[in-house]
Amino acid sequence: MAYTKENFEEWIILIDSKMEYFTDTFAKENNLKLDYSIESLDEIENWILGNYSEIKDLINDTKTLDYLTVYLGETFRKHIGGEWFIDLKNKKNAYYSMPVLTSPDYIGESYIAPMTFATACINRKKGNYISTILKNCLEDMGKQGLIL
Repeated sequence: MAYTKENFEEWIILIDSKMEYFTDTFAKENNLKLDYSIESLDEIENWILGNYSEIKDLINDTKTLDYLTVYLGETFRKHIGGEWFIDLKNKKNAYYSMPVLTSPDYIGESYIAPMTFATACINRKKGNYISTILKNCLEDMGKQGLIL
């Protein structure tokens, strides 16, 4: 989806309702415990691996990719902070028009792109690719995982 400033603002407003559905109805339907824990990242990654054999399949399932982007991003936010951001000015930015997280507290990368984690884990086939990224961010920032 190509975002404008207006529909990105609407996207932000809808995060809570999307997560209410995703962590409740979707989680129950798929026998998942989506509680924003580091362990839940492995659960959702294994669900992705069980349901999508190719990246293009997940990219074409725009609604699910959106839910995954928000859930992964909100899980990262709960552990390392940050704000949702979208760059609609610099077309050379690798994350141009993609919802990302950013914070002056981030070490190394200035953006965290949850959408790319959801798709990249398909080719990596690890089952803990996404949680490893979060653990590395926590380590880089000298933080412990958030206890929920």
